[in-house]
Amino acid sequence: MKNREGIRKVSRTHLLLSLVLICLLPATAPAQTVDSNIPEVVFVEGGTFMMGMDMFGTVNGEADAFTGATPFKEGPAHEVTMGPFYIGKYEITNEQYARFIDAGGYDTKEYWLIDPEHIEDAEAGWDWKEEEQRTCPQFIASYSTFEQSGWNLNDDPYWKNTAYSNQPDTPVLGASWHEAYAYCKWLSSVTGQTYRLPTEAEWEYAARGPESLIFPWGNEYLDEEEMCGPPGSGAMANCKYSDDYTTEPVGSYPEGVSPFGAYDMSGNVAERTLDWFQFLYYYSNRGESNSTDPRGPSAMAPPFFVPIWPFWVDPSRAIRSKGFNTAAMANTNYNPYGSSYPLRSSGRMFNVRFGGHYFIGFRVVKEVE
Repeated sequence: MKNREGIRKVSRTHLLLSLVLICLLPATAPAQTVDSNIPEVVFVEGGTFMMGMDMFGTVNGEADAFTGATPFKEGPAHEVTMGPFYIGKYEITNEQYARFIDAGGYDTKEYWLIDPEHIEDAEAGWDWKEEEQRTCPQFIASYSTFEQSGWNLNDDPYWKNTAYSNQPDTPVLGASWHEAYAYCKWLSSVTGQTYRLPTEAEWEYAARGPESLIFPWGNEYLDEEEMCGPPGSGAMANCKYSDDYTTEPVGSYPEGVSPFGAYDMSGNVAERTLDWFQFLYYYSNRGESNSTDPRGPSAMAPPFFVPIWPFWVDPSRAIRSKGFNTAAMANTNYNPYGSSYPLRSSGRMFNVRFGGHYFIGFRVVKEVE
């Protein structure tokens, strides 16, 4: 009996100790809304680089050659100093964007309200979404036929019949600037960290690095087949290498990675940025006050000083890079006036902020806390 009582006491003691140890162990974190689909980011150390590009410079060792730059968009080159930040290692994928939808992102007004520093009516994006009854990314797949494409929330997965991007790990297409903005606000909410679209300066610095490379992979103007090709071919980017062009899974071109480790900074999709766009902006905004972590124009205005109807009347946000639908224009057809080398990291263009497009996606910036 004494032995049995001793055993019971030892067992009770072990049980109590076990319960105490279990209580002391770290609690398992509850499942997050975004779980493993939080975008992976790379650290971009602060530094100084030359933003933009002059029309004439050194091309493959030849001085005073045409660089491909357009002076009213990219010139003049000017020195800019950047603080540290994180940028998406990859473009946002279909699978990642779907978490935003599943979490009620299109029904939560707070994600769509635009902060005052972005110089737009706070409810512009929400009002547009409500008026258009927008519930997911949509775009015109062909500008010759005006055929519509995009997600269908009755499909599983939503993107399975989307033109040009129907895999979980291919970039989301068709998200307007306001949808991309709302996604970032949602991501900030569920992670407790600040995510947003990159400024033009952040995007360009992440692509070019402190050496101000012409392309993410270096300064050499490559032949067309070296620049564009299918994954695994040794090509630098997913740009138009055949008539059967489409997006590829993010990160499929390690040869073209940027100095900070960001993939697809040229090719695959063009990318939205936070800034307003104006032609000739660099000419009038090169003072000391705009040389550190610069933002774009401080007022909404059409891209041209004299709006050209009907395409460029609406104030537009800047986009960077070129997509899978863009040809390389390399040394095989290089001439002083005709070739623009659109994959250059200083290249700038614009796009209306309402509505999506078949060749435009986005990546995120995470601020250093």
